[in-house]
Amino acid sequence: MKNTTEIPIPHTPKEYWDDSRWANENIAEISKKYPNLWVAIVNRQVVASGKLISEVRKIAEKRTKKKHFPVIFTEKGINVY
Repeated sequence: MKNTTEIPIPHTPKEYWDDSRWANENIAEISKKYPNLWVAIVNRQVVASGKLISEVRKIAEKRTKKKHFPVIFTEKGINVY
């Protein structure tokens, strides 16, 4: 007998998708202001930025009291990985 416990996928709020869309539409401007940094977007605004995604998430959660928000990397220029 198999144990088939399924982990529920949490609902992603509409605001997350709105902020994600806004970030993609404005990535050029965001990249100019925050070059090569991780940025968290809430209510169509950058609420935190930094070099470490984990720190950006912590700061954004503390500032906004939200758990679901897009965090994107604002790559500027050519980077070698």
